[in-house]
Amino acid sequence: MSNVMEPPEVDRTPSGDLPLNVGVEGPFLRPRSRMRLRPARRVRMSRVTLILRIATVAIIGVTAAGLIRAQVREGDRFKVSRLVTRGNRHLSNAEIRERLGSAMGENILRIRLEDLEARLRKSPWVDRATIRRTLPDTLDVDIVERVPLALAEMGTLCLMDAEGVLIDSYGPRVSGYDLPIVRGLAALDPETRSRHAMRAGALLDDLGDLAREVSEIVVEEAGDVRVILAQEGEVLLFNSPPYKTRLSTFLAMRGKLKERCPHAEFFDLRFSGRIIVRETRSAEARDASRLAQASEAAIEDGGEHGGG
Repeated sequence: MSNVMEPPEVDRTPSGDLPLNVGVEGPFLRPRSRMRLRPARRVRMSRVTLILRIATVAIIGVTAAGLIRAQVREGDRFKVSRLVTRGNRHLSNAEIRERLGSAMGENILRIRLEDLEARLRKSPWVDRATIRRTLPDTLDVDIVERVPLALAEMGTLCLMDAEGVLIDSYGPRVSGYDLPIVRGLAALDPETRSRHAMRAGALLDDLGDLAREVSEIVVEEAGDVRVILAQEGEVLLFNSPPYKTRLSTFLAMRGKLKERCPHAEFFDLRFSGRIIVRETRSAEARDASRLAQASEAAIEDGGEHGGG
């Protein structure tokens, strides 16, 4: 007698397929009974860990930057040891170095360039100054100096620019300048002196290369400007620009004016399109004066001989 195991009976649907409730897992579908959600505590711990890592990296970065900055600021490599100067003709490199003072040897990154520029502008020769850093140890200094246009009579003669600024005393250092003299400033109060000096400077600045024709300048109280020419000593009266155009016109007509008015010494150029000629003394007065002087000399000479 043989024991034969028969397969268990399986209920089939009328269509012959397996029933839907058979516990057979598909190859790709995970049963819901095996799905588990991530605990909220683990999510929170992951976020905290990430934040701590970011904070650690930030702290390390800030600390490293601070150490690098401190090393740069304290290191000898960045101490100022060189000056490169441009534009200074009268202000020597030694004077520039002296005015910059303690900047030499300081750390180049600590220096306030505005303060150094202000120090340089205290020199009467300096109109503008610009300073730049060139790492690791150089200061580049660009200077625009004032341009002397005249010698101001201030008890002693001083170089003066177009703005009326007194630059330097006239002496061996600047003896190469051949400039017109502005007279009458010493007795004025500071405000009036500055105004007259600026007026004289503006005239010379406008004349440009024709300023060499001028010997002396006097600014009158009313604001008119008297100019004495270097060559013939004529006196010209100006009031307002264009000074150069009016002087050019006079110089072009100088010969004809002398022919028509041989004894003229004063020429009024204040009016556009015309020149007013004035003579200081008439020809007759000049001849009479010379004759009187000759007669007095003859009388004195005769008296001396007679007494001998």
